[in-house]
Amino acid sequence: MSITKRTLKTPDPVTGRKVAYLVRVENPTPHPTTGRRRWRSRQVATSDEAKTLQAEWTTEFKRGTALEPSTTTVGQLLDEWLRVELPRSVRPENRQPYEIVVNRHLKPTLGDVLVRKLTVQHVERLLSGMQDRGLSSSLITKTRMRLSSALRMAVRWQIIGTNVADAAKPPTITYKKAGIWTPADVAAFLNIASDDPLWPLWLLMVETGARTSELLGLTWQDVNLDTGTLRIGRQVIRLLKGTPTVKDGGKSKAAGRTVRLTAGTVAELRAYRTTWLERKLAAPVWEGSFLFCTRDGKPLSANNLRKVFDRIVTAAGVPAITPHAVRKTAITLALTNGASPKAVAGRVGHADSRVTLDIYSSITSDMDDALLEIVTALVPPRKAVSS
Repeated sequence: MSITKRTLKTPDPVTGRKVAYLVRVENPTPHPTTGRRRWRSRQVATSDEAKTLQAEWTTEFKRGTALEPSTTTVGQLLDEWLRVELPRSVRPENRQPYEIVVNRHLKPTLGDVLVRKLTVQHVERLLSGMQDRGLSSSLITKTRMRLSSALRMAVRWQIIGTNVADAAKPPTITYKKAGIWTPADVAAFLNIASDDPLWPLWLLMVETGARTSELLGLTWQDVNLDTGTLRIGRQVIRLLKGTPTVKDGGKSKAAGRTVRLTAGTVAELRAYRTTWLERKLAAPVWEGSFLFCTRDGKPLSANNLRKVFDRIVTAAGVPAITPHAVRKTAITLALTNGASPKAVAGRVGHADSRVTLDIYSSITSDMDDALLEIVTALVPPRKAVSS
């Protein structure tokens, strides 16, 4: 490890200085094939830059994050990005989709390519191939974003000079409009769901527009049957290769909220509590007070819940949507029937009512009809022209 002051024959064209500093730091890990010692070196303009760079490289080598620029593959870079960069900005419960994109879509195609040999053409062929296979526009966009983020890290670590993912031209993206249910679809779904052991959960999903993770995090301490209110502020999440885990706090500050329930839903919860207590007393082992739980009281898995949801949807004969789309349905139908956007935002845990309007208020045929009536009233009929 050294910093060597060098005198240049001609002034640097950028700085105009005739002095530069060469930084050399040894990689403590020998070359995997030859076993030879490896060095990283770079010339910088000032002594301060040299000291900073030397410290950065030394730290990287010590923590095992340093990659040899000339031999690093895209696969190695992506692995390092998942290990080092992702935890800085993405919470543990949200990392699984990132890992899926890397392991299923990026590494199989680009993993063996040297980072310094990666071209715009490589990236464009990857994205076009995904489109040819019929993969969703959302997945294609996310794949490009994940690769771009890893390459930005490579630029910062001075492995490469430019980010080719940003320069690549993506294929034409066409997004499908998110599906929601009509009031008739909701009624059909609830009619079949009323025979399911988790009937109160499906009722709350439709009535409150709560997220699945929020519903699974509910305990009886969150329910006030006397006032007919429900306190939402806890989530059940599933870590990769892990069991459901309880997390205090919602998706945002606004996610913690108290919502009022209809008299019918309060009655259903009273009846459900009796059944729940019977289950608890009959169980040899019981943990916690989750409303919706396993046979031993532990929180339900969202994956298992999704399977039950899909079976009910099929039996009801309604359009196949996701549980999150039920949330969108609840919001959109509330807005359609004249509810205040601010009140709806508060009920579903949005910090800003603009999010409620921009993301979730899908156009339904009834809304379109109402808009047409308003426009018709605004445009006066043309006066008859006398002959």
